[in-house]
Amino acid sequence: MRLYLDSADLERLSPLLETGVFYGVTTNPLLLREAGLHKGQLAAFAESVLGQGAREVYLQSWGAETRQLLEQGRELARLDPRVVVKLPATREGLSAASRLAAEGVRTCVTAAYAPFQALLAAAAGAAYVAPYLGRINDSGRDGHAVIAQMARALRQIGSSTEILVASVRSTADLASLAQAGVRCATVPPNIAEQLFQEPLTLEATRGFEAAASEVNR
Repeated sequence: MRLYLDSADLERLSPLLETGVFYGVTTNPLLLREAGLHKGQLAAFAESVLGQGAREVYLQSWGAETRQLLEQGRELARLDPRVVVKLPATREGLSAASRLAAEGVRTCVTAAYAPFQALLAAAAGAAYVAPYLGRINDSGRDGHAVIAQMARALRQIGSSTEILVASVRSTADLASLAQAGVRCATVPPNIAEQLFQEPLTLEATRGFEAAASEVNR
């Protein structure tokens, strides 16, 4: 499973990227605002995380119209070939995604809540579609069931579009998603930290270290 970090906070990203287990970094305008970043800092941000081992960085285009989304998307794509341009699963966003894909830009259709939106993303030639697991659950629907249906539908039609699950709120979600055939997920730093805090593993490690201290006397 490809694991991504969902954050624009370099102080929190850096030690996690150092582990080498995270494939990339995903952001959106809300995360950029939270980290105090503005448009002029995106190139430096991308350079930083890619320099620390991230193999992809996701930056979201903006604008109410297709033309604006397209122009901003092209600008973001020019920052680095490893940038994936995120676009919302709206009429305008999908239109821009389709055109960018035709130009060879890798895109991610984001804020997907229904299985048919995964099919729209595939039709637009998107490399990824990002459903929001936690927010689907918040709406009263079974997020895991919805995403599993997306995964089955994409497999059935032989699509190369990958599901990148966002709004993951527990480490347990990851194994369930993998069992449904999902191969990519992005997690916030607090969930990422929990991946290294399994109590039984830590207890066993303390035992190993105690024994090692005696062996190495």
